[in-house]
Amino acid sequence: MSVSTTDWTAGNVTVNVSGYDEGEGNSSITLYRVNCITGATTTVGSYGHGGAHGWTNDSFTQTDEGIYYFYAISTDTQGHSIQASTGRVHLDHSNPVIIGAENTETDWTNIAPVISVRSTDYLYGTSTVGSGVRSLTIYDDTGHTVRSGGSSTAYTLEEKYEGEHIWKIEAVDNVGHVTDVYVTTRYDITPPGIDGTEITFVTKEGKVISGYCQDNIIDQHIDDEIVRSEHGANMSSGIKSVILYKVTGTDEEVIYSDTTYHRFDYPDTHSYFDVYYDINLTDDMVDYYILITEDFAGNRTKKKLTSQRTLLTLFHTSIDRGAY
Repeated sequence: MSVSTTDWTAGNVTVNVSGYDEGEGNSSITLYRVNCITGATTTVGSYGHGGAHGWTNDSFTQTDEGIYYFYAISTDTQGHSIQASTGRVHLDHSNPVIIGAENTETDWTNIAPVISVRSTDYLYGTSTVGSGVRSLTIYDDTGHTVRSGGSSTAYTLEEKYEGEHIWKIEAVDNVGHVTDVYVTTRYDITPPGIDGTEITFVTKEGKVISGYCQDNIIDQHIDDEIVRSEHGANMSSGIKSVILYKVTGTDEEVIYSDTTYHRFDYPDTHSYFDVYYDINLTDDMVDYYILITEDFAGNRTKKKLTSQRTLLTLFHTSIDRGAY
């Protein structure tokens, strides 16, 4: 008896049974298969030879995956029998399985996402390992390999992958079966920008006090465009909220209006908001104003803005204080 291979194979295995009888003649040969996982024995071939003399040749093709060995019993016309067996054969028809990709953070975040995966290669419906995992590789969306391992590997995104990227994870077993899964990361570490008309470099004794609104108008443009990224981001999470506060002592009060307060419903790289507030229209003695914007990844930008009245108070100018 012989088999076409005893190595792990992705194909089928052929079992060859050759018999020889120059005496009474070969009556029949019966072929049995033993499942090494379950222990079950099955008759897979019964070949009648009618008392043939000399050589007889029979064959059987094993197509179902698993681990097996075979034995054959040859009986002559007088009832005498002889038995022969093969070594184990190993058929792996199942693809490897990738585990862990589903745990990757796919929402917008400013914490570097981690792709941590492992792969198994069990024979279908069993706890028996098949041919085994040869490699497990993570590719970026340009096809570049960022990590590769045996049955497990992990990669923490670098800053250059800021934005939205699709990652391919590929597992290959030892007989060439391939499994691919894909995961999308959304990584944003660039805060939204606030651009305004204030004079920024207002100092007292060499220290920056705040952005000075010389016309007592708070006029600011806020966006989260990718041009603000130092890492070449292809997308940003977009503005989530814009809030203008007036601060008096330790008290912070939100200024609610269509031009000073807004919350966005969903991430959008090209979202923007223009803040406009006329300080001249308030009678309150406000120390300063705080403008805070946050994006959907959790990045926050804060700007302190000061009115002309407050600035003059801080600097103790020669202007009669009663005038303001």
